[in-house]
Amino acid sequence: MRALPLVLLFPLPLFAQGKPDLGKLLLVKKGTLPIVISAPHGGRLAIPGAPLRKGDGVAQFVTVNDTNTDQLAEKLAVAIKKEMGGEPYVVIARFQRKYVDANRPPEGGYESDITKPVYTAYHAALKAACDDIQKQWGRGLLIDLHGQAAKADTIFRGTAGLSTVKRLKDRFGMKAVTGSDSILGVLAKKGYTVFPANDSDAKEDKRFGGGYISRTYGGNSGTGLDAIQLELGGDHRSRKNLDAFAADLAGAVKVFAKAYLPTEKK
Repeated sequence: MRALPLVLLFPLPLFAQGKPDLGKLLLVKKGTLPIVISAPHGGRLAIPGAPLRKGDGVAQFVTVNDTNTDQLAEKLAVAIKKEMGGEPYVVIARFQRKYVDANRPPEGGYESDITKPVYTAYHAALKAACDDIQKQWGRGLLIDLHGQAAKADTIFRGTAGLSTVKRLKDRFGMKAVTGSDSILGVLAKKGYTVFPANDSDAKEDKRFGGGYISRTYGGNSGTGLDAIQLELGGDHRSRKNLDAFAADLAGAVKVFAKAYLPTEKK
């Protein structure tokens, strides 16, 4: 997969001070499919000279990383290319969450002038990917990868009560979200535990029901994309299972794309 030069995605003023080095702190790759993979919480790099976030007044303040979600996102992109012959757009944080949380609004995502460009760059990359897909394809899907420690064997669906997949649901019905050809439907058939269960009317778990990224870029947000947050248990993110899970998730994305995503550009 070819990395898209950062200068093509971000306005030059972000680089005026020379710090931080956005090329090291973010992995951004241009795709050929109407699919975006986002992983904001798996990074391991410190941001030089940046203070740690304190979270004063921030609801649900968290600084721990979602272990291995950055590696999973990269492996998923490779697996999708193998399955589908094309490449998803990729936006992955290399920076640690204790400095910047890209899945929060600006007032809760960063706390200094040093970290602001990093936060801004992450969202500039997501917006650029969504804009490119909307221009070329008209619509698409954003998959936001996260980790949770509540249940190691469970994948929690996060769509803000289906609002971030509203366009998809309105066009195809609930089957596009929980049916046999949906991403979660395919994973469930492979034996993965999904919550809410695909045959259930249960509501999404409020702890994992969809965050700032999926709400900002999905549904009726104006991007043309729908977005789903996948909160993955430790079983799916363990090093020994990363390759297998990435392959299974890529297979599910392939089935979903064939059924519900555009196959030709506008």
